[in-house]
Amino acid sequence: MRSLALVSLLFVVACMPAGQGRPSQRGTTRLGLTGTAMIAQAGTLISAPRAGAGVLAPVVQNPALQAAAQAHADDLAATGRFSHTGSGGSTLSSRVRASGYNACFAAENIAQGQPSVGAVVSSWSNSPGHYRNMVNPGAQQFGFARAGDVWVLVLARPC
Repeated sequence: MRSLALVSLLFVVACMPAGQGRPSQRGTTRLGLTGTAMIAQAGTLISAPRAGAGVLAPVVQNPALQAAAQAHADDLAATGRFSHTGSGGSTLSSRVRASGYNACFAAENIAQGQPSVGAVVSSWSNSPGHYRNMVNPGAQQFGFARAGDVWVLVLARPC
């Protein structure tokens, strides 16, 4: 298992739980838009430290951010890369824009190798940069995805 990459950017990405979801075209496990229970679990787990940190509201799942997170997770899993930059040079902001979301704030957490939603959120919670992204008061909505053993979390606020 690869260790959690401690990459903090203005744009943060999160990842989906391993071993749950449906198979992708490459035969790896993938959490898609139909994985509502796992997405809800991620939202609950991400919102808990926000409440503890005094942030006003929990994050709410957004379909466009979900699409941006899943596209990046799929790309990372398909190419074997682990980066905030997509294989074609995409950035968090370009992926969010391409999903049709107009963001005034965006952040991304990525992880690799965790076996569950709880494990990946716990990993991010124990990483200062990833934790800061999750409790950032600028974040209001999220997308959470998994492909293979790669997890992506996108947090954002619309303009």
